[in-house]
Amino acid sequence: CNLRMASQRAQPKKFTGTTSVNLVRLQNPAKINNYPLPSDMLADLQDAFQTYDKQNEGFISIPHFRNILHNFGFHRLSKKEIDEELKNNDPEFLKRGGIQFPEVKFFVGNRWSKSGKDDEARECFKLFDKRDKDYINAGDLKQVFQTYLEFPISDNDIKDFIAECGGNQDGSGNITFRNFYELYIH
Repeated sequence: CNLRMASQRAQPKKFTGTTSVNLVRLQNPAKINNYPLPSDMLADLQDAFQTYDKQNEGFISIPHFRNILHNFGFHRLSKKEIDEELKNNDPEFLKRGGIQFPEVKFFVGNRWSKSGKDDEARECFKLFDKRDKDYINAGDLKQVFQTYLEFPISDNDIKDFIAECGGNQDGSGNITFRNFYELYIH
């Protein structure tokens, strides 16, 4: 579960063509913007891309791209499964030497729309539900928040979070995965 901070970040520089690299090309370029990402995830993706594009060339190497994929929802797939998914959109993918940001965004967005958001929500829920009870209670929230947040969380904050997740609907004060998921993806 990534605890992301939404912020404004500059778009990566467009490839100027000054370096000769065989770049990834989508089979259907019209699909490039079909899979929007949440703004915080897009900002994290831009940061990751810029980390590898140190010379500001507008593209990154395929091994760096694979590292990004691993951190953005592809970690549960085998290399073969990833390659198949990538080749579905660029049949020559395995012969490519680099990739630009719009294509990186496309592949990550495509995975996110298929099952990534569901997988991430499930992983995040499990961070709180360490005993596989299929619900989260105030104690679970308090323990995780104290471990991962650098500022104190009050009991009222936890009650507010439970209410926001719909945890008080049945009077138990517990948050089910369904309640958590609805809040998580919106």
